[in-house]
Amino acid sequence: THTPTCVHSLNLKKTRDICCGNDHTAILTKQWAVFTFGSGQYGQLGHNSFRNELHPRLVAELWGAKVMKIACGRNHTLVLTEGYKVYSFGCGAQGQLGNREESNPSVPLPVLLPRVSDSVDPKIGTIFAGENCSFATCSFDEDVNRNLDANKFSNATQHGLEVMVDNWTSKCDDKLWKKIKQEIRRTFSSAACLNKSFLEQSRDKHFQTSSKCHGLNLKLARQHFKKLVKTEFVWDQVEAAVLHLLPLLDKNPVGVESLRIFLLLNELLHIIQKYRKQQSSKLAEMVAAAVTSLSRKSLEVLGEWWSSLSPSSMGRFVSVWKQALSVILSKENVPRSYGVRNLLQVLQYMYNVNSRVSESQRLPESDFYVLINQNFLCEELEIWRLKSKRRYVCSEPLVLCSFPIVMDLQAKKLVFDMNTFITMEEFTLGVLEQIIMGAFLDLGLHYPNAPVFQLSVNRASVLKDTFKQLAAADQRDYKRELQVFFDNNYEIDPVYVKDFFHEVFHELMSAESEMFMFNDSKTLAWFSSKASQEDQRFYLFGVLCGLALYNQVIIYLPFPLVLFKKLLGWSPILDDLKEFSPSVGKSLQCILDEYTDEDLEDIYFSIPWDATEVVLDPENPEKQVTSENKKEFVDAFVNHAFNASVKSVFEEFKQGFFQVCDRDLVRLFTPKELQEILVGKDFHDWEKLKQNTVYKGGYSVDHPIVQTFWEVFDELTENQKKTFLWFVTGFERVPILGLDKITMKIEVKHVQDLSHDQYYPATHTCTSTLELPLYSTKEIMQTKLTEALSNKRISQCL
Repeated sequence: THTPTCVHSLNLKKTRDICCGNDHTAILTKQWAVFTFGSGQYGQLGHNSFRNELHPRLVAELWGAKVMKIACGRNHTLVLTEGYKVYSFGCGAQGQLGNREESNPSVPLPVLLPRVSDSVDPKIGTIFAGENCSFATCSFDEDVNRNLDANKFSNATQHGLEVMVDNWTSKCDDKLWKKIKQEIRRTFSSAACLNKSFLEQSRDKHFQTSSKCHGLNLKLARQHFKKLVKTEFVWDQVEAAVLHLLPLLDKNPVGVESLRIFLLLNELLHIIQKYRKQQSSKLAEMVAAAVTSLSRKSLEVLGEWWSSLSPSSMGRFVSVWKQALSVILSKENVPRSYGVRNLLQVLQYMYNVNSRVSESQRLPESDFYVLINQNFLCEELEIWRLKSKRRYVCSEPLVLCSFPIVMDLQAKKLVFDMNTFITMEEFTLGVLEQIIMGAFLDLGLHYPNAPVFQLSVNRASVLKDTFKQLAAADQRDYKRELQVFFDNNYEIDPVYVKDFFHEVFHELMSAESEMFMFNDSKTLAWFSSKASQEDQRFYLFGVLCGLALYNQVIIYLPFPLVLFKKLLGWSPILDDLKEFSPSVGKSLQCILDEYTDEDLEDIYFSIPWDATEVVLDPENPEKQVTSENKKEFVDAFVNHAFNASVKSVFEEFKQGFFQVCDRDLVRLFTPKELQEILVGKDFHDWEKLKQNTVYKGGYSVDHPIVQTFWEVFDELTENQKKTFLWFVTGFERVPILGLDKITMKIEVKHVQDLSHDQYYPATHTCTSTLELPLYSTKEIMQTKLTEALSNKRISQCL
């Protein structure tokens, strides 16, 4: 080969020394073993043969001898053992083997060294092999040689940065500083020098370096980097050298050891951000550029190393890129440069790795959020809108739709809602333009379509009327502002929209609609496998869900998380089946974890689903589940439940949903975020509601009627409290971004005849106001409130 290639068979052999001859190579490991490979023409491999070896092979004749040193000549090999014995093998035509013969032994033979006197043997310090000759340094001082060898071999790997930093950061004169500057530049301009620094020496961990193990002592690296960064004159030289090195790094290095530098640079950036006040993003951007230019294979190794880090170390690595981006993206004028995009890409790599580690080790998604200037988000949205309309734009959105991981839920919702507002405004402006143009051209009276999307329904047939009008509407009108009228009452009030979605979704999700199947506990719904593709209701169901999201209304949608996963293109997994049917999910998990072939004896690729027996492998209906194919069985079960059995109706639902909402902007959200925005979160913090309540019209927190009300409220059941929340605020569940902002106003209900005990409480849902009559007793208040809740007789003063 003409390029360096990793010798994988030596990866875990703890190689300590390498020597090469003309056509052969010798390897010495930490366990004193010798491996040779290459040409064996002259016996120089020591395997008692003259064959060539294409792979490293242990020299068996030396097994058990503690070999301390190896040397290769052109066609011969020397070894030095701990007992100061020298062995040689290979070509001896010029006497280079030292055995006084011109033979070519193919096994190691001892070299008989001359004795100076009868009582003293020479102690060999080290050995050298020339082209056709051999050398050995000798001493007669045993202690000196033993100390020399011990130091030489124990420090074989101690040539990295750790032995230099203290010298660099200590005081020195100008002459010595000039030499140190050269040493710093030479060291930090060499990837090889950095890659062999800060190795984990305990238990020889650095010898175990592989795609799963980096072999570095990162704590030691941070300690020394801290000294470098805090010494100004040294740091200037280090930074210049690293900036010079980065563009020269190999994009596809041969050995995984060459990737250690990227972990070390991450630690260096962390120390810079922690200890240097004035920071430039230049170094971080160049490191990011080097990471993103790596080959796919190298990135996979780097990802494995990241995933092996402890949560604290992973968090430290993530914070480096997050902090660099926060400084840039919080500016008024954010540069749309490749440097910023590379920083985002590295953070995305780390996010992807983090999402694959076990949940106990995983960082929360909030650790990847970056503070982003709102004006920048507006610019991003403007660019995206122009691109979606196929207008020419000189730049692409930097974050939007490409790196939503850096956006928190508030930023994502802001962008989505801004787009909705702008779209609605465009419809309004379009109508005004038509009116003005008609008047200018003197076309007479001209009544263009209203800038809103109107639904007029009867409460008694709300779902039927809704489906009928949605089906008849122009699909482009779905993106207009929604107005709803009930029972031919054409008074305009946004409260009607909340009321509409509440009623239509409760009827839609009832068993009477016969659109869905339900789990055993009747708490979650899913698409029925018996539904027909021709049933337009599933498309319109998707439209209704899209309209709710588009108009910022929380709806009653008791579906599992997998619904939102599939909307975003995520694949269902066993955990999704566990959520929908815990008993079935638990059984399948037991099959995976515990069942043997004996336990699986009577289980076949046939399952009960939606009151129907389903064969998962039609081509082999008698196929039995075994320990070899049980994962295939579980995957097929999950696939049938959430994909195969509902493919056509889900596609109808999905098409309807994205007819209203822009797919790119919906994909800003994670499945959990999308679910919580559309469905809200359960509210149970009733003490918080008390604390956030304000009083008007003569009421105060100490007023007897108010105190009586809270006594009555505390005695309500949990379901009654939720019903009360709906009548006061217009929603049963609270907005995910408004958990801390749930408020209520209580004021006196004014009645003309002063007979307060005859009236029910009244609410203004648009302002979350409760009008409470001045009841004469607690019992009367309790009766009126509970009757109103059970009979829905609280009058909503609109």
